[in-house]
Amino acid sequence: MQSPVTTVPEQPRSKDERYREIVATLARHGFGIIEDHFVEDDAERERSRAERLRQACEELGTMFVKLGQMLSTRGDLLPEAYRLELAKLVDDVPPLPAGVITQVIREELGAAPEAIFASFDPEPIGSASIGQVHTARLVDGRDVVVKVRKPGVETLVPIDLEILGELIDTWAPRLPGLKQYDARGVLRDFSESLLAELDYRREAANERFFRSVFSNEPGFSIPDIIGEYSTGRVLTHERVDGRKVSDVSGLSKRRRAAVSQRIARFVLEPAFEHGVFYADPHSGNLMIQDDGSLAVVDFGMVGRLTPEARRRVAGMFLAISRRDAERLTDRLIEIAAPRRPIDRPQLTNDVERLLERFVDVSFDDVPLGNALGELLHVLRRHQLRLPSNYAALIKALVMCEGILQSIDPESSLADYLQPMAGKLVYQGIAGGEGAADRLRDSALDAAQLSIELPRRIDRVLGEIERGNLRVWTRIEDADSLIQRLEHMVERANATMLAAACIVALAIVLQIYRPQGWQQWIGMVVWIALVGAIAAAVRTLLGLRKT
Repeated sequence: MQSPVTTVPEQPRSKDERYREIVATLARHGFGIIEDHFVEDDAERERSRAERLRQACEELGTMFVKLGQMLSTRGDLLPEAYRLELAKLVDDVPPLPAGVITQVIREELGAAPEAIFASFDPEPIGSASIGQVHTARLVDGRDVVVKVRKPGVETLVPIDLEILGELIDTWAPRLPGLKQYDARGVLRDFSESLLAELDYRREAANERFFRSVFSNEPGFSIPDIIGEYSTGRVLTHERVDGRKVSDVSGLSKRRRAAVSQRIARFVLEPAFEHGVFYADPHSGNLMIQDDGSLAVVDFGMVGRLTPEARRRVAGMFLAISRRDAERLTDRLIEIAAPRRPIDRPQLTNDVERLLERFVDVSFDDVPLGNALGELLHVLRRHQLRLPSNYAALIKALVMCEGILQSIDPESSLADYLQPMAGKLVYQGIAGGEGAADRLRDSALDAAQLSIELPRRIDRVLGEIERGNLRVWTRIEDADSLIQRLEHMVERANATMLAAACIVALAIVLQIYRPQGWQQWIGMVVWIALVGAIAAAVRTLLGLRKT
């Protein structure tokens, strides 16, 4: 069956028009109007809703396709049925006419393509929702690739992001899962990533960084940016050729092992040594050149880790390698930073079962992709959400593991991950770059605290003696409870008002009977009866939900 083709929606004239289009599309597919839940209990209905959600994303275009693709990798947020369905989203759209692309190049580079390049192919070699790619040749003879952002995308995407945020706020009272998994936070992280992807200057900077990291490493080929012909909307870099990493037929076992090692190094080394990782290592972006070198393209999706985040990730993988459920639980809680109390003993038990299932005596034989996928399921069961950079790293590691297995079944990402993680952890504890600075800062903090602590204690005791000490507390979920009570009071007031009106009408009719009242009193009674039944049904449904 042919995959449906997504199209870039026509840019609306206003935000209101786009809002109506989005709401109408979601409503047509059964979201946001009648049903007050998103994830079904019944497996068949859940698959049906997942399919309809994918279709809605395809119809709504760029931002929703990108969002669906991101959510398809978040096992800590969505059930498997939704992730499998959203993974079918394809960011492949019909190309724009050559005249439109020519106009963008003229606006950005100051001249038409034929005046800048020795040759320029108007037929694109790839077209996605954000941009499309053309081949060209510079006047000095170098073959290059020109990536052009499609006009209108930079206007439509922010509008869609703003509208989606408003829909989340509107649906949050009826869909507890949106608040439970911090949908606003997920959207905020996604927005930052997508808006960065729209700016080709960011991609050029990413490409230059990875090129500098591997410039002295044999076996890696990263194209050079042609800065003279690159802007925020146009990106020009050297063209690299090779076979896709999925096509390894004819390669010797030794060369397959070498390619696998290079892919693992390319994903892991920048992440753990520099805190920058390539977040999109799929087979379309990785190529094997004739001499066995690894060529990498498309640096639009790059993630970053702070030094503390790197140590936490390294500690997590060391805990997995040692089958230490307690330590792994500690690392997960540190990373996820839960916003509500969690059942730590149950979480530890679930982690223990996961380690027993996937981690044998040797970490080298761990199916890392499967283990990380199951770990995301555990996080979701305990309502823990990973920050976006950690989730992107895990997605990249899972994709990398799958590619390694397809190239060389004997290779494993765990072979490279454990020593690198161990090195980072021990550097953080025993020495290494920055360790002396951290020890010095910790000593200064401890000295400062020891000086200020007596004064702070005296201040608190003084407030207690004067009776001025105030303790502020926050009751978990108090806002939603108060809101439900307000709704119940409003319904009770409406019921009493309706009853009072009925009684008043009956009293008035005993004293005053206007001419012809027998003709319309029956209609009034039936209307009142229907209204009373509708109000009773609404009240019962409301009580059932609360």
